[in-house]
Amino acid sequence: MTVGAILTFPVAAQANPSISGSTSGPDGLIWMPNYGANSVVGFDPDTLDKVKEIPSVGDHPLVIKMLPDQSRMFVGNFGPLSWNVSVIDMKTESVISRIPTLGPAYAVSILSHDGRYLFVPTGASVVHVIDTQSLQIVRTLPIALPPAPAHLELSPDDSTMYAFSTAGTITKYDAVTGAPLAPPLFLGGFVPGWGAVSADGNTIYAVNFFSGLTTIDARSWTVRKVLPMELTDGPLSATLSPDGKELWLCNYFGKEIIVIDTETGEPNRTIPTENTPVYVGFSAEGDKTYVSSVDGTSGVLGNVPELPFLHDAVDAYGLLNAYAAAPLNLDTVLTAYDTDTFTEIDSTTLKGALVAGVYPG
Repeated sequence: MTVGAILTFPVAAQANPSISGSTSGPDGLIWMPNYGANSVVGFDPDTLDKVKEIPSVGDHPLVIKMLPDQSRMFVGNFGPLSWNVSVIDMKTESVISRIPTLGPAYAVSILSHDGRYLFVPTGASVVHVIDTQSLQIVRTLPIALPPAPAHLELSPDDSTMYAFSTAGTITKYDAVTGAPLAPPLFLGGFVPGWGAVSADGNTIYAVNFFSGLTTIDARSWTVRKVLPMELTDGPLSATLSPDGKELWLCNYFGKEIIVIDTETGEPNRTIPTENTPVYVGFSAEGDKTYVSSVDGTSGVLGNVPELPFLHDAVDAYGLLNAYAAAPLNLDTVLTAYDTDTFTEIDSTTLKGALVAGVYPG
């Protein structure tokens, strides 16, 4: 079970322009998957006007990554009707390939720092490694300690892969052979969201939808701190600011963004949001914050396994399903804020469910 399985989206934590695959270039657009409409949408970063849309990219596109030269964009499609990663040629802005996956491409995809390989976890508890030049799967790494990878991170040198399981653990693997390098650590929560890794690779941030934020020391392989949160908060994603001094955490059910000081690990401000926040991205300078959010009645269920206690837990929130955001005619919003004051600069609303994208930088 992933956040993508419980929610209509889960969680890649990679909207920071300094992270591989999350920037569209100095003069690029904001590109975002519209999970509720099966398209990828381009927005003018200054006005937030929708200026482009690539339709029919896949079945419920959830995560996108762009190559460092901005030549191709890779789209992870959650399914369930088809299991694949779509490849978009940015010159023609069209889908040029659909790479089949063993099971649905779940909640995240991670691009290596040189842009050569895309790591894609799937619902079959494997990680496909895709060569971004040949568009072939060159390795399939089984994840069994424990199974069900819902989120991934890579070390800065791309030698180590961190797999976050739905059971609430993180395990360290060799990114080439898939061999476990250390025993799993329990994170103090369950169902991973989009987390993050510091630029030096020494600190890993794990988001637990149930419930809280866990900080891990990658060098000593120990849990440094657990910041507990209420079960009703639903932390979904965390994004490091470009300078790495703050971690912006979206509380999905709490309708708020918590800004955490990375030096102390403590919140320094809490920002209420009108809609349900999904993800935070930044401009390259960090002076603008882009928040994607959904209708407050959307966002639950998707492909929840037929386990009564899971359905009961989710149904208790009485929410509808952004998985069907388009036929339900639900709104989704992209808002730009001043990072320091969180004063709204611009906002745009369309139908569907915007998730995490790539941003100018």
